[in-house]
Amino acid sequence: MKIHFLALLLLFCFHLSGQNPAFDKIDRFLSELNQQHNFSGSVLVAWKGQVFKKGYGLSDREAKTAFTPQTISCIGSVTKQFTGAAILKLEMMGKLKVEDPISKYFPNVPADKQGITLHHLLTHSAGFPGSIGDDYDSISTAEFVKLSMNQPLLFKPGNAFEYSNVGYSLLGIILEIVTKEPYEVFLNKHLFKPAGLTQTGYVLPGFKSTNVATGYRRERNWGKINEKNWAVDGPYWHLRANGGILSNVEELYKWHEALLGEKILSKEAKAKYYARHIEEGEGAGSFYGYGWTNFPTPRQTTLIAHNGGNGIYFCDFLRYIDEDLTVILMTNATRREYHQLASQCARACILPDFVPALKINDPSKTVPVDQSEHDALIKSFIKSISSGEEKEIRAMIDKLFATRFKEDFPIEQHVKILTQLGSEVKNLELATINVHDRGFTINFTGSPLTIEMELDEGKIAGIMAGN
Repeated sequence: MKIHFLALLLLFCFHLSGQNPAFDKIDRFLSELNQQHNFSGSVLVAWKGQVFKKGYGLSDREAKTAFTPQTISCIGSVTKQFTGAAILKLEMMGKLKVEDPISKYFPNVPADKQGITLHHLLTHSAGFPGSIGDDYDSISTAEFVKLSMNQPLLFKPGNAFEYSNVGYSLLGIILEIVTKEPYEVFLNKHLFKPAGLTQTGYVLPGFKSTNVATGYRRERNWGKINEKNWAVDGPYWHLRANGGILSNVEELYKWHEALLGEKILSKEAKAKYYARHIEEGEGAGSFYGYGWTNFPTPRQTTLIAHNGGNGIYFCDFLRYIDEDLTVILMTNATRREYHQLASQCARACILPDFVPALKINDPSKTVPVDQSEHDALIKSFIKSISSGEEKEIRAMIDKLFATRFKEDFPIEQHVKILTQLGSEVKNLELATINVHDRGFTINFTGSPLTIEMELDEGKIAGIMAGN
């Protein structure tokens, strides 16, 4: 007995000492990021038969709750891979085909949309805009379908790529029409349970509020995503099936492992799932599958990946299938620089001499608005939205917005959002801006409201307002 115990002890010690040194580099990197920049989140790295997982910082700053690998957080658009898998599962069951036109499922489809197929929706090549409403706007199924069908298409179906949450929400609705079951119920029955996932979904896992990460925008408490304006069975259709699912890094790793076999999808279905269906824009070099993006690597291998976020939560899911490397990272207080974290962790594994590092922009670079190079743009923007005049707002959008940002939403949706924002800033005084490498954040005197702007070649390429 003593010999056996000693043997087990030596084996255990050998395992600890034999941990891949890349994991130590990753741990030091994220620990320093937590100490220096208040990074909070979790990571799971699986490489060559070993798994490293750890949480950093706090999932709830007010309650001083630690972020762990078991902490539930929002995975954003990583949700799309579940919708893609569900559609392929239905095809395996003989209930639909990805070549089906949407007119098979929706009545009175307009002429310009008659040629749209499920494949087009899955690959963001249908021509729908990125979004047609706020994530938390209440909207019924019928209202969402009607609103979608009334949108002018950005291009003829199949002719280009335009990332669209609308298309994936329509896929979720089609799933419900075909199965006569709620979206989450079908996923739970045919994807999550077979993969061993018990803490992934919208409401069915019965998440305890204390286990769900609170979202933060810089230092401000944004709240928990599942405590926003949701229906009783999950988010409304502006978010459902395209985003918003809650999970943790351990659960997503179980999903990865299930996809390696044929427990969820057949070999034929997975070939469609990961295929290089359409390039993500001319010269992008990456290709969209059915809820995954396919990237070639410099090592002549393939990276299958997707990320998701709402400017508060962020999740990155990297799968180097050929190299037996998986990186899953979540945070509840994202910033643009954090989008590089998972790839930094991956490089720490793949490149022996690589030391992960991240340059964080100094938010203390604050200048008065009228002393900044962006003075004219900011004042023109604020003047236009404060006017409440649709004609003036449209003219500002046409002049100041980058083309891709204009096309992210229908012009009517831009006007609606900016008019609402204008009513909030109308009586506020411009104070300072915090400059960062991709734009700036506007601050107002005596108000917690901020407007963060991203710029692209001097034009507005993104706006995020918050308190």
